[in-house]
Amino acid sequence: MEYIVVVAIILILITLSMLSLNKKKSISDLEKLRQDWGHPKSKNQFHFVRISRYADAVKEKFHRLTDQTLDDIDFHRLFTFIDRTTSKVGQQFLYKKLIEPSNDTENHNEELIKLLNDNTILREAIQLQLIKLSDNDAYHISSLFRKTFLERPKWFNFLILDLVVIFGLIILSFKFQILLISLLIPFTINMVIHLWNKNNTFHFTWSIPQLTILIDVSRELLKNNALFNKPAEESVAKMRSFQRNARFIRFSGGGFQTEIGQYVFDMIKALFLTEVFMIFKVARELKDKQSSIITLFEYVGNIDASISIASLRAGKLKTCKPVFCSAKKEIITKNIYHPLLKGCVENSLTISKKSILITGSNMSGKSTFLRTLIINSILAQTIYTCFADEYTSPILKQFSSIRINDNLFEGKSYYFQEVNIMASLIAEVEQSHQNLFILDEVFKGTNAIERIAAAKAILSYLNRGDNIVIVSTHDIELADMLEDEYDLYHFTETIESDELHFDHKLKPGQLTTRNAIKLLELANYPTDITREARLLSSSLSTARTLNINPAPEKKTIE
Repeated sequence: MEYIVVVAIILILITLSMLSLNKKKSISDLEKLRQDWGHPKSKNQFHFVRISRYADAVKEKFHRLTDQTLDDIDFHRLFTFIDRTTSKVGQQFLYKKLIEPSNDTENHNEELIKLLNDNTILREAIQLQLIKLSDNDAYHISSLFRKTFLERPKWFNFLILDLVVIFGLIILSFKFQILLISLLIPFTINMVIHLWNKNNTFHFTWSIPQLTILIDVSRELLKNNALFNKPAEESVAKMRSFQRNARFIRFSGGGFQTEIGQYVFDMIKALFLTEVFMIFKVARELKDKQSSIITLFEYVGNIDASISIASLRAGKLKTCKPVFCSAKKEIITKNIYHPLLKGCVENSLTISKKSILITGSNMSGKSTFLRTLIINSILAQTIYTCFADEYTSPILKQFSSIRINDNLFEGKSYYFQEVNIMASLIAEVEQSHQNLFILDEVFKGTNAIERIAAAKAILSYLNRGDNIVIVSTHDIELADMLEDEYDLYHFTETIESDELHFDHKLKPGQLTTRNAIKLLELANYPTDITREARLLSSSLSTARTLNINPAPEKKTIE
């Protein structure tokens, strides 16, 4: 009796100790959540190969940003700043959301975002649930969205005969004990099959346990009326049988367990092939209920992404909600800026009926402004949040060509890369949707005469219909050629005390100053070089003017 009391006391102490540790962990998690609110995550929390898995598995129909555009806007840096999610599910969901701008003009999550921002107690309670999906293993849930699943081998049905033989030998052994020795043969065969099957369970080692957690988290979130979602509730109900079946499978890398109890349990499962039958049953159920899994993934992911957006808006940087207008050649921005540049100069721009051509010297801010525009256009149609005082735009598909590199390993020159990218943009003009084309120079990789001629033809073509083109160039000749189709803007600089000063402010009209040779002078290049450069520049400018605007041909009177 005394032993029973001692054991009971030990069990009670262990239980109380576990409860105390869990409470301390919850308090620690809560403190961290409060400290992180409104701030970006640390940069070591991003594994983009894993984060992108959900986006690669499930693709939308309207628009997906091209690899060129993702590179142009430094997407990984942008995502690192935008992402404030708690779970890996939410992080994968937000990633997919950001690379697939929507054509929906209504932000259906706005009410939820406001609720999560205003109700701190509710938000933190949700985040404490989401932390359960913060392990890196949760990235593997998205692997269950693949089209091909584990299929039964052709000889699988023979396993039923195998079991019939085993049960028959066991029953008969009650009368003929000698038959117990015969069990060694099917047991050995089944042990081999059991160990072979560990390779099958290995595919689900991380995904199925995390899926079970996802179902449990969804069940908890659904208890709150503000988070109720009928499809998610139905999906949780459909996944109950899966959770029951999954308990019969030990998801480990294989081999015998050191614990005696688990060792014996493995022997029993091996003899009756319990795990073999269950893994194929679970695989078939996962395939049949894939839509329910996606529903729960998106339910939890959407809630977490909404919290992330609320945290972003609660940060130090100024944001606004976009306004969407009907399809027309119009974008209105007021005090728009780049969120990744500290102290970025704000600019305003109104696009109406014409596209935009921007000139300016190097380092004046052209490329930064182009990135600012396309980033905010993307954020407007993904998280309905812009870094500006005002942002108005139609629904667009965003395409860009800002940063192009030589692909030496594939043997492609800079110019050939440009040709391919421009061809892909030209193909979009033929589609029915309205596009935003952001271009930093056109055909920098070829000679001046052909570059200007090709650029003019391409920019006129891209500008067709309601498409909006915003392009920067050093070729001021394009300004005269495109004045009927493009409004002109420029960035400029001043030279004070032999130093170059940029205000990075966008100004209307055509650039009238140049600084390339002046920079050579400031860098103390020999006078012979700068003098000759100025003379050649003057003569070349005159020659170009005559070629582009030739004098009228004189008529001869006969």
